[in-house]
Amino acid sequence: MKKGTVTALAAAGTALAAASVPYFYHQNTDLTASHYTFRSSKVHGALEGFRITQVSDLHNRSFGKDNCRLLALVEAQLPDLLVITGDLTDSYHPGTERALDAVRRLTKIAPCYYVTGNHEHRMSVEQQTAFYRALETAGVSVLRNEAVILGLGEGFRLVGVDCNQGRTDTLRDLMADRPPEELNILLSHKPHYAKYYEKAGVDLVLTGHAHGGQMRLPGLGGLYAQGQGPLPKYTAGMYRLGKTVMCVSRGLGNSLVPLRVENKPELVTVTLRGENSI
Repeated sequence: MKKGTVTALAAAGTALAAASVPYFYHQNTDLTASHYTFRSSKVHGALEGFRITQVSDLHNRSFGKDNCRLLALVEAQLPDLLVITGDLTDSYHPGTERALDAVRRLTKIAPCYYVTGNHEHRMSVEQQTAFYRALETAGVSVLRNEAVILGLGEGFRLVGVDCNQGRTDTLRDLMADRPPEELNILLSHKPHYAKYYEKAGVDLVLTGHAHGGQMRLPGLGGLYAQGQGPLPKYTAGMYRLGKTVMCVSRGLGNSLVPLRVENKPELVTVTLRGENSI
């Protein structure tokens, strides 16, 4: 190959690489807000129009100074409830203060509930204890294999399980004494336990973990998710599993794989509606 041709190809490659930098930067820093509607005959009265905003897989990340861009986007959703579905922290980038600073600010927007992710489970027992205590001090309600009833009259049951407990008898036991007419919403980190959520009779599941499949292609969706492997089934959006609906957030941060493609960081809001409401 002639020297001039090699030089031209090298220049073209350099130009292409330089041109791609803004694309990949925006793919990984531009926050998006996704909105879904969950309809059920169990939603009525005060629950009509109730808005739940989900923060998932932050991985110790900051969007702007003091997470100002993330907090502004959360506030713009006008949430009645905030839920954090795990991996606030990141085991590959130790430290919790950035995550704790974010939740201190989140609790000023709406009541906030949290369940653990796999990265929190990689902490030592001492680190976990200190982290969960700090979350509670910040005003976050930590649900570790427990259920709470939110609201009076037309309320609902909010169930939270630890990262690996969604496939065990723990979830079944938490759901065992529920009144059949009562709406129940589950917070659980991993979407690939879907069949267990359905078997337990959950109405709505909010989950994350899959990072949208990391890189998404038209017609294929996500390419890989931990726990599901190549071409994962559950990566983003709403899935109906019999009488159970599962909402999977693409999440906000990255971890071991530091790059997203056609898969911008996502904040999810789910609005509750009656079965026949407009």
